[in-house]
Amino acid sequence: MYESELLDRLIPKKLMRESKTYQRQAERVTKETTVRHILTLIKRQFRPETVNALTPAIENIDDLQRLEQLLIAASEARNIESFAQMLHE
Repeated sequence: MYESELLDRLIPKKLMRESKTYQRQAERVTKETTVRHILTLIKRQFRPETVNALTPAIENIDDLQRLEQLLIAASEARNIESFAQMLHE
C-alpha cells in the first residue's frame, strides 16, 4: 500500500487541507504544473531553442498568480517576443 493511500484513510481530508505542510506541498505542485503547462504551450508555438532560453526565467518564478498570468499570455502570444516581454515585466 502506498503511503498516500494510508494517509488518506487515517487523516480526514479537511484536517489535511488545514495543514501548513499540505498547503505548501499543494502550492508547490500547482506551481510546477503551471510552469509545465506554460512551457508546453510555448514549445508548441515557437522554436525550441528560443523557448529553452526562456525556460530558466519561467522556472524561477515563485508567484503562482504571476505564473497564471503567464499561462494566459502563453496561450494568446502571437510571437515569442511579446511573450518574452511580458515575462520580463
